[in-house]
Amino acid sequence: MKKLIIIAMFIMCYFALPSIGISAPMGEVAIFTEQAGWMGQPTAVEEGKEMLNMLKTPADVVVLTDKEIGKWAEDHTDNGVSDIIVTFGWFPTTLYTPGNVDPDGSIAEEFLEGGNVFLNTADYIFYVTQGGGANGEQGLKNMMDINADMWSDGTAIKPTNDGKKYTPTLKAFTSARTFKEKQIVDPWEVEVVFGDNGAGFLDPAIVHDTETDGRIGIAYQVPGDDGLPRGELFTEMIDNYLFEVLGPQSVDPNQKVATTWGHLKSSF
Repeated sequence: MKKLIIIAMFIMCYFALPSIGISAPMGEVAIFTEQAGWMGQPTAVEEGKEMLNMLKTPADVVVLTDKEIGKWAEDHTDNGVSDIIVTFGWFPTTLYTPGNVDPDGSIAEEFLEGGNVFLNTADYIFYVTQGGGANGEQGLKNMMDINADMWSDGTAIKPTNDGKKYTPTLKAFTSARTFKEKQIVDPWEVEVVFGDNGAGFLDPAIVHDTETDGRIGIAYQVPGDDGLPRGELFTEMIDNYLFEVLGPQSVDPNQKVATTWGHLKSSF
């Protein structure tokens, strides 16, 4: 009888506790290296492979072609976790039709507004695609639905305290395409700054949509320097920072109860 009382008390306490969790924990990462802008495409491939080997926290990491990534984004929209797409200065056409054909409601925008993440390095995020700079600065404006641009050639960047904490690989460099803090307006916020110029020009940094929970991050938006440790820095941004913010995927409560029940039974 005593054993049964203990088991009954455990079950009652378990279900009486509030559910503790994160609404959109870390999901999967898709890396796009089939095309690159402002850097060598073979270098992008190598940096993507480095991420594939180094990343520890995502549920899965895949390298996808342009043909594949649009379907992947659709399948990973509104799925209860925060998935990540990484680009190297070239925006896939299956995510966003070149030339801003779909300024609203593109697969990319739906993915972002589903609480997911875009990370970009090298050329201006969302700018370059099939046909060169076919999206132009309007790509970013359409994706964020605010009047933001990244024209900031020759910006001297140094790591911030958060940069030193989360991205120890980051060293001083000169950025050409930064976020501008004053342009990040409601519903967007500057969530974390890893590097800046001390006057509101930010790179690397992540901005956050407080309404949709979407995030956009940039790092090393610099032309022509294929020696920058882009893959390593992205790995640090994901493993050290985004995983801390998002957390791991929760275990199915029914599975947890069944497992614990099994342990309890075996102990008597």
